[in-house]
Amino acid sequence: MSRLSRQPSERTIRPKLVSRLELARDGTLSGFVYDAQEPERRYSIEILLDGLVFSTTYADAFVPELAEQAHQASCGFAITIEPDLLRAARTLEARLANLGTPVGQSVNLESEGANRADLRKTCQLRWLGGLHFQGWIDSDSALFLEAIVDGEAVAQVNATAWTHVGEAAAHRNARAFDFHAPRRFADGRVHRVSLRREDGEPIPSTAVFVAFPDGLAGMIDALGGYGAERLRGQLYDQLIPASLPFSDYVNWCDRFPLPMPRASGLSLAVVVAGAPGAEQTLAALSIQTHESWTAGVIDGELLSVDSDALLEFLDSAASDSHHVVIAMAGVVLEPNALARIAAAFDAYPEAIALYGDLDFLAEDGRLWPLAFPAFDYERMLEQGYCAHLFAVRRDALLAGLETRPDNLYRLFNCLLDHAGPREDNILHLPGALATLPNLDRTYASRLLAAASQMHLDARAVSADVTPQQVNLFPAVRIGRAIPHQRVTVVIPTRDGLPLLRTCIDSIAPAVEFCRADILVVDNDSVDPKTIAYLAGLARRGVRTLRVEGPFNFARLNNHAAATLDSDVLCLLNNDIEASSKDWLEEMLTRLAEPDVGAVGALLTWPGGVVQHGGVVLGMNFAATHAFTDRFGDDPGFLDQLLVAHECSAVTAACLATRRRDYLAVGGMDESRFAIAFNDVDYCLRLRQAGKRIVFTPHAKLVHAESASRGRDDRADRRGRFEHELNLLRARWGEWLNEDPAYNPQLSRDGIPYSGLAWPPGPRAPRYNHLESARDVPLGF
Repeated sequence: MSRLSRQPSERTIRPKLVSRLELARDGTLSGFVYDAQEPERRYSIEILLDGLVFSTTYADAFVPELAEQAHQASCGFAITIEPDLLRAARTLEARLANLGTPVGQSVNLESEGANRADLRKTCQLRWLGGLHFQGWIDSDSALFLEAIVDGEAVAQVNATAWTHVGEAAAHRNARAFDFHAPRRFADGRVHRVSLRREDGEPIPSTAVFVAFPDGLAGMIDALGGYGAERLRGQLYDQLIPASLPFSDYVNWCDRFPLPMPRASGLSLAVVVAGAPGAEQTLAALSIQTHESWTAGVIDGELLSVDSDALLEFLDSAASDSHHVVIAMAGVVLEPNALARIAAAFDAYPEAIALYGDLDFLAEDGRLWPLAFPAFDYERMLEQGYCAHLFAVRRDALLAGLETRPDNLYRLFNCLLDHAGPREDNILHLPGALATLPNLDRTYASRLLAAASQMHLDARAVSADVTPQQVNLFPAVRIGRAIPHQRVTVVIPTRDGLPLLRTCIDSIAPAVEFCRADILVVDNDSVDPKTIAYLAGLARRGVRTLRVEGPFNFARLNNHAAATLDSDVLCLLNNDIEASSKDWLEEMLTRLAEPDVGAVGALLTWPGGVVQHGGVVLGMNFAATHAFTDRFGDDPGFLDQLLVAHECSAVTAACLATRRRDYLAVGGMDESRFAIAFNDVDYCLRLRQAGKRIVFTPHAKLVHAESASRGRDDRADRRGRFEHELNLLRARWGEWLNEDPAYNPQLSRDGIPYSGLAWPPGPRAPRYNHLESARDVPLGF
C-alpha cells in the first residue's frame, strides 16, 4: 500500500514579515508591514482591542523611513482611535486579516510607555491624469518646492493652499499644492515625478505617469488607420482626463481654438450701454467677421440703460433686426463674436436670449477665463454674471422694455418676469465672446440689488435683497419669505454618542428659530450610553425612530420620509455641527421657490477647509465636491462661494427638500446606492423632474465627514464603493460627461475649477438640461 503525505506548497508558506506598530499621543495607531520575500504585496490589517476586532484598514500608505527601499515604501497604515475606547481597554494589537499573523508588537495600554513614535503620512503626491498632479505636505508655513521629472527639474511648485487630511480625531490641515508638468512630457511614454525642497532635500513621495498629446483619442486620430481603437482611446481620456493650469490660458486658446461658426445672414442690432469705454467696444465691432449688423451707443453711466433711447434706436436704425446684442460699454468683442451669436440663433430659433463666456484682463496684462455654467437663475439674481454681454430676440426685448429697466441687470432679468426661473430657452455659448473691462463692483452691486428686487416684485415673490462682499463680480443676497410649513430635521445614527450629542445641541437654536422638529433615526445602536441618551430625547421634544438591519443610508432616510407628515425634510448627518442659528432659515428661503427641489449648504472641516461646496459631475467620470482646496472664507472660482448658485447635485450630509418631491421621485435608491452617491442620484432625478438644485454658501456648517462610519476608501469598503460608482456611471453617464452646471473648458481631473481641460469638452451652444437617465436593472 502506498502512503500519501501532504507536502508544503508555496501557498502554505507563511510570509516573512517585517512590521512595526506604534501608538501616538493623539490616539493615532500607525505602522507598516511587508513581506521581505514579496515586497510588492500589500495586506489588509485588523485592529483589535482586548482581542476583539473593532476596525480594519489597508497597508498601502507611504512610510518615510522606508523611502530608500522602493518596493517597501508604500506599506504603511494609520487610523485614529477614540480616547474613550483606549481608556477602557488594556491591550491594542494588529494582525493580518484572515491570516491572524501579528503585526508589530502589541501595545500595553496600561503602561506609560505606550505612546511612542508616529508613523502617519507627512506628504502625498498624486497623479490626476495627463500632466496634472496634486498633493499635500505637513507644514505650518508656505513651502516652495521643485518638481523633478526623470531626474530633471521642470517646475516650481508652491505649497501655499490648504487641504484636509487624516481620519476621525486625527483630521488636520496640511499645505496643498497643484501643478502641471511641461507639455513636452505628453509623449505617450512612462515618466516618474518627484519633489524636493529649496535646499535640495527630497520629499518622500513619487508618482509615475503617462500622458498623450491632446489625449489618447486625439493621438490615435493623428496616427491614422486605427479607427477601431478610437473607442478605447475615448474611454481612457474619459477615465484619465488631462488639464493645463489657468496661467497657460493664452497658449491653451491657441492650441484649442473655437470651431468656426456657420455663416449666417441674420441681421443683428448692437447696443452699447453707457458712454465710458464705448470707443473700445466700437473699435472691436469694426473688425467683426459677421457682416450684417447695426450699432448704436446709448449714452449714460456705466451699466445704465435709457429705455426710451433704446426703443428709438430699435424703431429707426435697427428696424429690420430681429435679434439685439446688448454690451456694456468697454466690452471688447472677439472678432467672431457676432458670427457665433448669429449662428447660435440660426441653430436654436426658439431661444429667447443667449450669453457667452468672457475673458478678464488682469492689471499685469495677463488674460484669465471667466468660464460660466449653462443658465443659472439663482446666480443671475445674486451675481448678474450673464448681463454684461448678452443677445436677445427682438420681440422678447420689446416686451421686457415695458417694465422700463434702467440698468443692464434689470434689462436681462425682465425677460424672466413672466417666464419664471426654469426658463429653458436661454442659451449659453462656451468660449469667450469678449473681454470684460474693470467695473466698480460696489456700485454694480447696488444696481444689481435694485434690479433683482424689481424682478422678484414683478413675480410677486416676497423677498429682501441686500448687497454683499464683492470680489470679481457684484454680489447680493436674496432672502425670500418662508411660507408656513412643518419642517423636520432627520438625523440617522448608530451609536457615536459624542457626535450625535454635539450635533443636536448645536442645531437646537436654528431648529427652535424655525419652529422645526428633530427625528433621530437609530440604526441598531448597542452602546448603553447611546441608548440611554436616545431614551431621554423625548423629554426635549425630539422624536426617535428605530430601523434595524445593516447600515443603508438611503433606506434610513426613506423610512423617515414614509413615517413623517412634514412639508420639508432636512437630511442631516450626525457628524454635523452648526455654529449659527440662521443656516436652516437660509436653506428654507431657497426652497421657497416652488421649482427648487433640493438645497445644499457650505460644509467645512473642523479646521476651516471646505469639505463640500456643491457637487460637480464628470470629474474623473464621477461626482466630486467642489472647492475642497479652499478655506470657507475664500471667494471660490468666479466668486461662487460668495453667492448662491445652482449645481447638478448637493450632499445629503445637509440637504433640504420637500417631502412631496422626495416621495414623487421615489426617495433615495436604497437598492443601488445604499451608502455612496444616493444624494447625487436623488438630485439628478429631481432635475429630471424639472426641479432646480441650489447650493448656498450663506448656510455654513462644520462636517467631520465619515467620522461616524469611516471612509469609503477603506479596504473592506472599496468593492462596494466601486460598485455604486459604476452604477452611477451606467445610469447617468451622459450627465457625468457634460454637467450643465460646469463649463466644458474647465478641467475634469482632481478638484473642480482647478485648471483648463485638455482637450476641452464640446463647446456647442447649450441649454440647462440634458438627456434622460438610462435604466439599470437590478443585478447589473
